[in-house]
Amino acid sequence: MTLRVPPPPAGFATAPRVPWAELEPPIRACVEAAVGRVGDAATVWAGFSCDFAAALGTAHGSYFAKGVRAGHPAVPQQRVEASVAPYVTGLSPRLVRHIRRCGWDVLVFEFVDADHADFSPGSRDLPQVADALRRLGDLPPPGAGVPLARAADRWAAYLDTASLALLDGDALVHTDLNPHNLLADGHRAYLVDWAYATRGPAWLDVAYTVLRLMEHGHTAADAENWARQIPCWNAVTEAAADALATAHTRAWRELAGPEDARRCSARVRALAGAIRRG
Repeated sequence: MTLRVPPPPAGFATAPRVPWAELEPPIRACVEAAVGRVGDAATVWAGFSCDFAAALGTAHGSYFAKGVRAGHPAVPQQRVEASVAPYVTGLSPRLVRHIRRCGWDVLVFEFVDADHADFSPGSRDLPQVADALRRLGDLPPPGAGVPLARAADRWAAYLDTASLALLDGDALVHTDLNPHNLLADGHRAYLVDWAYATRGPAWLDVAYTVLRLMEHGHTAADAENWARQIPCWNAVTEAAADALATAHTRAWRELAGPEDARRCSARVRALAGAIRRG
């Protein structure tokens, strides 16, 4: 069987990837102990932090594996993803094994034959994306034993206590819902790559998705109107939207300077304006 993986978009840049055949034999043996002998492998290029990512075909089925070498800055993100996997099995491919041996940290998932979601206006994937966000908003939060950062802590340096409280919550929030992390197969959408999962308000993931819709050609008003079909979006207030816009603007000003901050924050400001007018 030849595995079909979504091609990288034009101009897409990613970290160099080690092909399956060039991995050290001990770590290949660890992966095959979990899934069976690999007969076919195809490198997956989406994503930025993996040393290795591939679709793997075996006699038992198809799998997706991604990993980083021990000591890589993304090792903590791998552990976050593994810790939330039991809570998102209805939304995401099932985690089969978390391997921490032979100088590698590797996550092995069931493979889904799907493409990166199309966020453009009129896309047939948008109803599936909305359904996935509805189901995400209904998930119970992980137990207290799952160590997750709080979304509001990301903006503690940019907002006062009252504004930060508007961006706090206990829901499981993905926080990185770009089209690479939403796969659609014509029937449903899958949320993948939970490396930046946090605790926060459920509507935050809807806000991030709306911003991505605007990136792909939707107006702020149309994208915000699309979001209204997702129940948790009704919890967002004008004050919370303004707090998010302020935090993003101040963070970008620190990272990129005033001019780039205005450009990079334009969409989140437009979204806040659409919520006020709505």
